[in-house]
Amino acid sequence: MQRLQVAPTVRIRAEGYEAIISPSAGARLLKLTRSGNNQRMDCVVPFDEHIASIDAHQWPKAGAFVMLPFTNRLDPAAFEWQGRKITLHNGSNTGQGLHGFGHRRDWTVSETSDLHIALELNHAAACAEWPWTFKARLNYKLGASGLSVALSVCNTDATTMPVSLGWHPFIPFSNSETTKNNSLRFTASHMHDIGLDGLGRALLSEDIAANQTFALDGKTASTTAFENFGGEVDVSLEKNLRLKLTSQHAPHLLVHRPPKLPFVCIEPVGSLPGSFKNYTKAQSNRELRLDPGEWRHLVCNLG
Repeated sequence: MQRLQVAPTVRIRAEGYEAIISPSAGARLLKLTRSGNNQRMDCVVPFDEHIASIDAHQWPKAGAFVMLPFTNRLDPAAFEWQGRKITLHNGSNTGQGLHGFGHRRDWTVSETSDLHIALELNHAAACAEWPWTFKARLNYKLGASGLSVALSVCNTDATTMPVSLGWHPFIPFSNSETTKNNSLRFTASHMHDIGLDGLGRALLSEDIAANQTFALDGKTASTTAFENFGGEVDVSLEKNLRLKLTSQHAPHLLVHRPPKLPFVCIEPVGSLPGSFKNYTKAQSNRELRLDPGEWRHLVCNLG
C-alpha cells in the first residue's frame, strides 16, 4: 500500500487568506481559510492537522488536488490512442485509473514567498503508469480574490499523447436535511448524469446549443457533467457565506454531491468523463491531443 507523507507543509498568507500545501502528498491543498469580521471561514473542507500520511488511493475527502494527465475515472485503466493499446498500472485495488496520478506524486518546490508557492513534477516514460514523458508546473498564489491555482503540462515525449487537466476541490456543504442555503449556480450548454459512481457515459453533443443557467441544491445526491462550462460557479453556503470558483481553459465541469456527506466536489475539467474511451478521433484531437513540445494550461480561482 503506497502512502504519501503529508509533512513538511508550506503555508502562504495574503489579503486575509491562508493556504497550506503539502508538496509530498501530491501538491495537495490541505486548507484554505478566509479571516474577516472576527470570523475564520473554510473555503475547502480542511484536512485533519493530525494526519501524518495518507493512502495514495483512499485519501481523505478534504482539501483539493490537481488532476493530470487525465481526469475522473478510467475503468478499467486502459484505452486506445492512435491505434495503440495503452494499459496503465496504477496500484489501485479497483483496477480503475482515478484522477490521473499527479495527486499521488512528490512534487519539487521550485520557488516560495509569503503569498505563493511554485512546484514542478517530471514524469519518465519508463513508469508503467503513463508511457509518455512530460513535465508539469503548478503555482498557488493568494490575492484579494482568493487562491489562484495554475497548472501547466508540457509534452516532452517524441510522440503525441492525450492530456486532460482538472482541479478537484472539496467544498464544505451541509448534509442536514433542513438546510436551505446550500446551492450552486453556473452556466453550461448540456448536462449529463453519469451516476454516483462516476462511470456513466458523457458523450459530447453534436448539436450547438446556447448556454443556460443551472441551479443545483445542496440536498440531492448526484454526479453530473456539464458541457461548455461558462467558467464561473457561484456557491451559496450557510451563514450567508458565498464562494466563487472560476476557471480558464476548462471547457467542462463535473459536480459530485455524495449522499449524507458534508461536501460537494466542483471540478473544472479539460474533457468529459470517459473521454479517453468514448471520444471520436476529431473530438480527441480537439480536446485531448498534445503534440511534442506543446503545453496545456488550466487556471482556477477560489475565494
